[in-house]
Amino acid sequence: MLSRALAVTRTGSRVVTSTGRGVLLLGVVAYAGSLVWGLVELRLVAVMCLGVLIAAVPWLLVPMRVEADLRLRPPRTTAGEAVEASLTATNHGALPLWQPLVRIPVGTRETWVRMPSLDRGSRQRVEVVVDDLARGVLQVGPATAVRSDPLGLLHRPVRWGAARELFVRPAMVVVPTLGAGQVRDLEGTPSDRVSMSDLAFHALREYVPGDDLRHVHWRSSARAGELLVRQYHDTRRNHATVVVDADPAAYPSVEAFELAASVAASLLMCAAREEYDVSLACGDVQLTALPAPAVLDGTCRIDPAPGAAPLSEQVATAMVLAPETSVLLLVTGRGTDPEAVTRATVTLPADTRVVVVRAAPGETAGVLRHHGHDAVTVGLLGELPGLMAAAS
Repeated sequence: MLSRALAVTRTGSRVVTSTGRGVLLLGVVAYAGSLVWGLVELRLVAVMCLGVLIAAVPWLLVPMRVEADLRLRPPRTTAGEAVEASLTATNHGALPLWQPLVRIPVGTRETWVRMPSLDRGSRQRVEVVVDDLARGVLQVGPATAVRSDPLGLLHRPVRWGAARELFVRPAMVVVPTLGAGQVRDLEGTPSDRVSMSDLAFHALREYVPGDDLRHVHWRSSARAGELLVRQYHDTRRNHATVVVDADPAAYPSVEAFELAASVAASLLMCAAREEYDVSLACGDVQLTALPAPAVLDGTCRIDPAPGAAPLSEQVATAMVLAPETSVLLLVTGRGTDPEAVTRATVTLPADTRVVVVRAAPGETAGVLRHHGHDAVTVGLLGELPGLMAAAS
């Protein structure tokens, strides 16, 4: 019983506005004063305060039947850019709505807009521009209309429509290439693995029961006097995997991790433009075998993860996620031990190209060759295109 009474009290406190609470307090004080001093005028003031509060109740009870649709243009944007939220409302109720006040939440921010009056059956649209957005997946909406009486004593929020997800990707730059020596080959690049069916011919060998007769080389078999079958190099498409170090210790500041996220997104965009298959790994965000835009959306969700696995385990997990990786792009911060990077990359296949990018705001940019891989230091995002072009 007590909990129910408390719940009713909390609900009532949300319905009564600050103005309404002031009127209620005035009525209580006036009534108390009338009892103490016996003044009829104070009792009249108390009755008037109670009367206006009771008169405000019917305004909240009238049903509001509104069909609302919230749209975002564009549905994806980059950090620091603006997005336009368009709210279309149609009044299906029996009564007109006079300039409803609508709240549109965008992440942790709130935007208030006063809509034009909605007559019965009419439709109105308002547009709100929200700028200076931070990276992440933001929930926009649901829009909430505030139903109130003319004096603003009581109000009741009414939900209009559903919420939308806004993907705010990191700031990006156009990286022309992932480095010199990368071949854009739609048919794949031959590897050292031998296969019985592929595109790159390797050699002939003796027939073994169970081999596919379609691979028998009949002319050579006739000359040798025994069945010979073709062997091939196993080929694979170029596949770029971006691993972002999830250890918070690697990044001394929020800006350092945001730079790392921007570097990762820029490299993913470059790989997709060069028609690579792409994968992304950072903590719990593990994406592969998806269209490039979906993988790029993953950069909206990455964050440092306290208790993250050592860097070597993160790289090993990424290789399990995408074993066909031909280019591994490891993005970390200035707080990562170089020996940890070496341990993470030393066991990778010899035919996998490795580029380690250190996101270190304020440090001097540069490219070094270290333990068989390229080590790139990025102090500013704008330096990334030239550094990747210089990487061997």
